[in-house]
Amino acid sequence: MADEDDELEEGGDAKTPDKPPQFDDDEEGEEGEEGPSKKFNKIKLFIILGGVVFFLLLIGLSLFLFGILDPYLGLDEEDIDQEEVVIQGQVFYKLQDITLNLNEEGKKSRFLKVGLTLVLINEGDVAVVEALRPRIEDYVATYLRELRPEELSGSANFYRMRENLLLRVRAAVAPVQVTNVLFNSVLVQ
Repeated sequence: MADEDDELEEGGDAKTPDKPPQFDDDEEGEEGEEGPSKKFNKIKLFIILGGVVFFLLLIGLSLFLFGILDPYLGLDEEDIDQEEVVIQGQVFYKLQDITLNLNEEGKKSRFLKVGLTLVLINEGDVAVVEALRPRIEDYVATYLRELRPEELSGSANFYRMRENLLLRVRAAVAPVQVTNVLFNSVLVQ
């Protein structure tokens, strides 16, 4: 640039001073500037597209986990065959109240009166349960007679007692399926 300025001052036949001199280097500079800006635009584009794809995957995963997509994916619970689902307890069979004394050390006797209802699956099982009622009452009375009065207080003990009674009733009526044992009344004196 300094050489051209010197030429202008020495000779008037060079380029006119009104026009700035144009260099071939400017064109290369423009291309060099566009290269990094295009590269920067591509990086921004990839970051934005990656964010959008991640956001869409996150939405799809949350819709799947919350079960909103189940009808669209064919994952309805209604498709399960009715034969596979066992309907628990459609028939109730009430046993006679059982009165017995509890296992307690000391002079005072404590009595327990309990009324039970068995929950069966089929109505045809009622005849079998009626035939096996003495065995059921024996198994239940044998278990209850060994309980102490302290073991009958509290909900956790009643739950444990229900589970043990269900186990003994199922053993007494082995081919018949009993789904639950319900307490009608429990009286401790």
